This record gives sequence, structure tokens and C-alpha cells, in this order.
Amino acid sequence: MARNMPDYLLYLETLLQRNSQDTSLYELYQRTKVGYLGESRVDREWADIFLEQKHYLFHDYQITNLANFTHQIDTIFICQSFVLLLEVKHIMGRLDFESRTHQFIRTKSDGTQDVYRNPIDQIERHRLFIEILLRKWGIRLPVIPAIIMTSASSHIGMTPPQYLIFHVTGLRTKLQQIFKKYSPTITSEQLTSLKELLLANYERKPFSRPAIPPETVLGAICPHCQPTVRLQHWRGKSFQCPYCTKRFDDAILTGLHDYKILFGERLTNRTFREFFGIADVKVAGNLLAQLNLEGIGERKKREYIIPESVTWNKV
Repeated sequence: MARNMPDYLLYLETLLQRNSQDTSLYELYQRTKVGYLGESRVDREWADIFLEQKHYLFHDYQITNLANFTHQIDTIFICQSFVLLLEVKHIMGRLDFESRTHQFIRTKSDGTQDVYRNPIDQIERHRLFIEILLRKWGIRLPVIPAIIMTSASSHIGMTPPQYLIFHVTGLRTKLQQIFKKYSPTITSEQLTSLKELLLANYERKPFSRPAIPPETVLGAICPHCQPTVRLQHWRGKSFQCPYCTKRFDDAILTGLHDYKILFGERLTNRTFREFFGIADVKVAGNLLAQLNLEGIGERKKREYIIPESVTWNKV
């Protein structure tokens, strides 16, 4: 199971293009992006490890428990000997895991400290749940939690001895050590069955979009002008930038792509007009008729579904 760009990161990236001067949004986007790049760094390490043993990898695995809470596990590795759960962190500085207080403390180079949610508590929550699932499915495998640091500037300090906490460069060595410690306890057929059960129970919850900042530039935007400029003056099957005066034939398509990320896959004639700044209902209706969108409902209640890729029949 491959890792895709998180919906939230894609949302922030699209939003930032339309709020290019918002420094707080930029900082949030950068923090989120760094986390994703850290997880991708671990994925590349996995790709460079050759294993003769039959195994399966699940990246960004999500499953819902009986209380309807989600377990989002960065990586699950399964083989005939064990299940390895990975929690990935990309944090710079000295990192101390306080067993007594259940705190995770980062000390920067200037001596200042930040306290974060302890990743041990996160990975322990996942371990207990996966163990319950394995018992339910009749599969006897040890579940091993591990925390991986991906920043080259991470200095791992105090850690509880019972947990695997190491830098990503040590993944190959740690994996070899675990294989030496645990012998196979299930058959190849049982491992395949476990893979199928995990896939069958994978449940990615719909992305809950935060509120759009009121200063967000809506509609089709100029790909050249900064700060972001909304394209206007729809005529001749194209939008024109009021600043650089260039015209763009595909502005509707790129705008619909962003609309889907920011607001969801459904739109109406009214929301189409509001987003693109088209006042005339008939003009908007004609444009929607030219787009290859699936329509649901009739007349005023009609909704349109934006597909993965949008094309249109310009006449």
C-alpha cells in the first residue's frame, strides 16, 4: 500500500496559492510538508532494503476502532515472524522521552525547550489495538512498536529501554536484529490472509475541510502574477488577467481542480458562478453544459460532480 500526499497537505498547498501573503498559513503548510517528507524518507529506506522473507508493507494505514476513533499508523510491516508498527517523526534538536511524566521534550541548539505529545503513547495505542485484532483473527504474532526520527539534526537523548527509538538510517540494522530475535510462527497462507484482512478493514475517513479564510482569492487565478490575482472578464472562451492582461483558455479546468480540493467534488450553477465570478446564470449554464461533469438532480436542485481530471468541449 503506497503512501499518497495527505489530503490536508494538498488542501493547504492549494489554499496557500490563493493566500500567498499569509505567513501563518505558510508556516502551517511548511510544518505539515516536513512531516510528509519525513515519512517519504522512511519509504525510500524501505525501498532500498532487500528481504528474502515474504512480507507486506502498509504506508499511512488507517482503521477505525469500535469506539469510532481512527488509528492512523505511519507504516505497518508484516511477515511470518512479527508485526512492526512505525511512528515517524521529523524533529530537530535533542529529543528526550520522559517515562515518568509521559512527556516528549525537544531542546533546541539555543537551549529553549518545546514539549510535544509523546509518540510512545501514540504507538502504544496502536499496538494494543492491533494485538486485539490479531487475537480476534486467530493470528499469533508479536507486535513491535518503533519510533523513527528522520531529521539529520535529530539527537536522540533519553529513551525508555523497552522501546525501539532510532534514526531512519538504522532501519536496516534494526530490522535484521528483530528477524534474529523472532522465528516464524504463522504459515505463508496465514500471512496472506492477514494482508487481506488488513486491506479489507482499511478505512480512510473523508477529509474534514477547515473553514476557508475570508481573504482567500476565489475563482481562476493568474499563474504569473504575485500576489495572487483573480482572473476576470470571461469572454471568447477564456479568462483575462486584469494586471498582466494575458488570457488563459484552461482557467476553468484548473479552477475546478482547486474547487474540488477546497470545497469538495460537488457544485451547482450558483456555487460555480460565485467561485468564478460569473454573474449571468445562462452563461454559467452553457459553460457547465460544455464540461464533462456528471449531473445529479433536475433544474434548480441539479448538482455536478467534478471528476479526477476535467475536460471540456469548447464550441
